[in-house]
Amino acid sequence: MLSGLVTRIARQAVPAAAVAGAAVASARALAAFTSPDAQPGSARAMDPLYATHRPTTRLQKAVIACGAALMSFGDPVDGAHIAALGDATANGRFGRLRQQMLATEAGRRILRERPEISFTPESWEALRALPEGSFGRCYYDQMARNGISWSTRPPVRFVDNEEDAYMLLRFRQCHDFYHTILDMDISVVEELAIKVFEWRQSGLPVGLIASLAGPLRLPPDERRRFFELYLPWALQCGSQATPIIAVRWEEMWHRPIDEVRREMGVWLLPERNGAARS
Repeated sequence: MLSGLVTRIARQAVPAAAVAGAAVASARALAAFTSPDAQPGSARAMDPLYATHRPTTRLQKAVIACGAALMSFGDPVDGAHIAALGDATANGRFGRLRQQMLATEAGRRILRERPEISFTPESWEALRALPEGSFGRCYYDQMARNGISWSTRPPVRFVDNEEDAYMLLRFRQCHDFYHTILDMDISVVEELAIKVFEWRQSGLPVGLIASLAGPLRLPPDERRRFFELYLPWALQCGSQATPIIAVRWEEMWHRPIDEVRREMGVWLLPERNGAARS
């Protein structure tokens, strides 16, 4: 009994200590930043490339990535930690996303026009008035059911290329659309499945890191279900689906969601939704 009690206490204390240490290390790394080589006026110094850009060295990015990963492990549903991890590990890894966007007219138009996902109160409530079964209505219902807002996606800060930063922002802002078309809510196991799907689509490391570390936080029964059901489905569906980065989701509000799913080449997880691949 005593050994079991010690084990339970350790399981609770270690993540908390890791989160605290990571937070302090990350905060110190950012607070100490002056220029990429810590020498003001250096020829290697980088000016901000876009409004939210925070130029950082490779070492600082590594510290931020490690800290954000530990914080995400302690609180896997906090999107800010995942966003920081995504920023810090994404530099130089946008080749697949860029090819996907340049391969279609819709993707090229997104890169030219740089749309962002935003709503006025009136346009947001207009989604609720759409017919049941439409993509826009399903998106609204999914957000309302889970008590989340479209406006909570953090900006990109640590990506050192303006176009790459926009692609990551677009990918991040569309995250809730992926939940909608895949009919996934926001439990830890469902978020992990979405991260696996995103990794297979984008090749960005954050999805792989989350899918490797995240299951350690799951209860044994949920961990088993993740590896037996959610993981194989997310890998296959993400590999075979149409590239989601090149989709103008905001032009699909009125379309039936089943039609959008067929067009995207996605299918729902049979175990969770009672729906087989069409």
